[in-house]
Amino acid sequence: MKPLHILLVLTLLLPACGPAAGSADLGCAEAVAGLRGLTAGLEIPENLLTETALENGSEFDPNAYFDVLTHLSMEPGYTLDFVYTYDWMGGYPTLLARPAGDPPYLQWADAPAAAEYYMDHIVVDGTPEGFLQLALLDMLGQQFYLWWHANYNDWQVICSQADVRATVHALAGSDFGLPMPLADRVRAWLLSEVEPTVEIGDQTVEVRLVTFSQWGGFYEFRFKVQKEFPHTILNVEQEQLVPYDCGVMF
Repeated sequence: MKPLHILLVLTLLLPACGPAAGSADLGCAEAVAGLRGLTAGLEIPENLLTETALENGSEFDPNAYFDVLTHLSMEPGYTLDFVYTYDWMGGYPTLLARPAGDPPYLQWADAPAAAEYYMDHIVVDGTPEGFLQLALLDMLGQQFYLWWHANYNDWQVICSQADVRATVHALAGSDFGLPMPLADRVRAWLLSEVEPTVEIGDQTVEVRLVTFSQWGGFYEFRFKVQKEFPHTILNVEQEQLVPYDCGVMF
């Protein structure tokens, strides 16, 4: 038996147990599942599938995120809103912070020229779970109503070894694009310490996440965040852990 095959067999024999949600993963699995539950399967309303996209008020309300991300809230006096962009390259939402007393932004013409970046108005409760949820919102919050090229924004957050195994298993026999080579599947399977971590310092907070994309593979992201409000994301570093490209081009 070839050494690589022996290594694969050994990885298959590793214990299947992982950290309990809400403990070692800082509630990551529960939060990610909750976010996916809100946006998975949303169909793009026909009124947005035009270059003059105009919302009618029946669209997805991103303020529902705070029902899941319970360690976050909007700054008092603000609400979360979005404006939709649609053209031949794709369709996608842009989240904005809107003064609560202003009318909803139904199209780009309704938003002020200096529309406010939504992340500057997100309040964290100061807990490690809260700063993790801030990073999750930044990575996943605009993954709804995606069309055509915008689907390259497909980041998945890995919360546990079980998530790695499920991803690798799916890539072994995926009918979407190319399968991941065996050597890279083994490398991914052997990734350690994939659970998110949060380190709170005197002035800044570092959040580490492992992620996966069909157009890049497994990555490690490190967010450096201002501890006090506004919780500005000061820097984001990323490192590819295991490469993968499905080969599909939109």
